[in-house]
Amino acid sequence: MLLLVCCLSLAGSSATNPAHAQVALGWQLLADRRLALRGDLACLDCHQPTRGYTDGRSVATEDGLNTPTLHALAGRSSFGWFTPDVRSLEAFVLRPLDNPREMGPLSDLPLERLRNDPAMQRAYAAAYPNTPAITWQATAQALAAAIRNLPTPPRAPLSPAAQRGQALFVELGCAGCHQGATLSSEAHLYTGVSANPQPARVPALVALANTGPYFHDGSAATLTDVVRFYQRGGNAGTAGVSRGITPLLLTEAEVEDLVAFLMSR
Repeated sequence: MLLLVCCLSLAGSSATNPAHAQVALGWQLLADRRLALRGDLACLDCHQPTRGYTDGRSVATEDGLNTPTLHALAGRSSFGWFTPDVRSLEAFVLRPLDNPREMGPLSDLPLERLRNDPAMQRAYAAAYPNTPAITWQATAQALAAAIRNLPTPPRAPLSPAAQRGQALFVELGCAGCHQGATLSSEAHLYTGVSANPQPARVPALVALANTGPYFHDGSAATLTDVVRFYQRGGNAGTAGVSRGITPLLLTEAEVEDLVAFLMSR
């Protein structure tokens, strides 16, 4: 329902405003399976609004990666679990469209489907009145515009347990990596999550109640599993674990308080 309201609101305001029209086009494209080479998968099939723009699976493809949320990408300067070199959201949204194990590879066929649709011709013309051609560049710009305009998930006031968990989160040093309004950073760290010691990007802690399983490989089914992982030091002793990942001395009550705080995000 929220997605529909956003689309209708933006569509109603886009007639004379190309920026609004670009966002409205992006919302349409996020739900359009014609973007996939095989015509069988839309962005929102994996990034489902009711699941915090994730899919509820441990891993989405044979690449073995968990589907990240689309929330909190507007303020990032690098994107993807392992791609610090991808510096724009426009470049990042093309990666699944080009990946043959997801929606790709990129070809002219999906664009031809859109070019043959008069409604899509009008939508692109409204979004790009000076250069209305239906191209991958214009498509990436529209998708990125929609993602940047995702509504912020509502948050209820912190419960006493969540307040204690928030204070503990700071005290334990978690805020050293998870900072700011979205509790994220551009750092790439190896915490011992998997046997492959490849640093992964520090994710934003947003809409956590709806975005499990957790970690880049989906190996933590619940937020309690996440806290337990760090309680034992991120698989302490695993070669290559980033400095600062050490076992935490936590009581059961403190584990519960941390989980309450993370659930509130």
